[in-house]
Amino acid sequence: MNFFKQSLKNEGERKWIAVPSELADIDGRKKDINIEVMEDGLPRAMAFFDIDGTLAHLSVIHGEAIRKLFPDVDPEELETVYYAGFKLGNSFREFDRMKEIYIDGHTEWKDPQIYFSERFLPHAQEIDEPGNSAHEVAASILKAYGETATAVADELYQKDPQQFEASNITPIFLLARLYSRLGIPMVGFTANAKVLVERLAKYLRLSDIFLDIATDEDMAGGGKEIAVLHLIKKMENKSIPVPKDRLIFVGDSIRGDIGILSKVKAADHKINGQGILVLKDKQALIQIKKEISSDLILRNIVDSIEVNGLVVGDVPLDEKGKPMLWSRFRRDFMERL
Repeated sequence: MNFFKQSLKNEGERKWIAVPSELADIDGRKKDINIEVMEDGLPRAMAFFDIDGTLAHLSVIHGEAIRKLFPDVDPEELETVYYAGFKLGNSFREFDRMKEIYIDGHTEWKDPQIYFSERFLPHAQEIDEPGNSAHEVAASILKAYGETATAVADELYQKDPQQFEASNITPIFLLARLYSRLGIPMVGFTANAKVLVERLAKYLRLSDIFLDIATDEDMAGGGKEIAVLHLIKKMENKSIPVPKDRLIFVGDSIRGDIGILSKVKAADHKINGQGILVLKDKQALIQIKKEISSDLILRNIVDSIEVNGLVVGDVPLDEKGKPMLWSRFRRDFMERL
């Protein structure tokens, strides 16, 4: 039996392929994801979604898990410091930073920008790539964290499964479902351990619409750009046509989610696309504009890639409370950066 067997079906003039997801649902089943094939033989686009902070707020899991790993640190400070490092690109960097702060005493690296410039950049290879002491230490902490967070997620789902639905960032979930109805293939990329992501795919019902999700294990040697190239190759190995010039990156970090498109383009010049930056509210939009104006790296990203900021808090609701993403009010919540 060919696990990657595809079926082709016609709906009028529309052509579709049905591809089994790599993600299992709550009952352990892997559903077929329907992809529309356009006249050029490719899907109209392919979308890459960050998970944490983009599709769902998972602090209820992360908070308890990180407290279990560092029980002797003030919980409020610990969570604040940990979350501040979420945009470093992968968990090897995140846990190298936490180890350096709370075990080796480099308290100045509570500021992730100082950590990035003073610790990560001079030691990037040692931290990111297997076979180096710093990487192996960070990987061991990540393994322990993944197992702990998974146990927290399991317990939470058993006690109150509705908490996972409540954690959804509704407009972004709706965006993903709209893409799904348009036949756009979607994958995820997230700086979390595979064991935890497999649970999140079930509990958040991501397996209904996503073909696959790349995890930290797929990012050894770099950041999410490694995961993107891994996912593209994986799709192509399944004979899934990838529209390399029509990629969409959806995430809550310009540098860590959207900006990786520049790195991927450098590796494969056929690749191009655009980004959607997920912002909590108008204040977050104002803040990112300030950062772009003062940070050359961010400025270069938005100059080379079409990046639109989607302000979640400004998305209007219809009479049933459903977000109206494609309404005439789109200018009120979506802005080119």
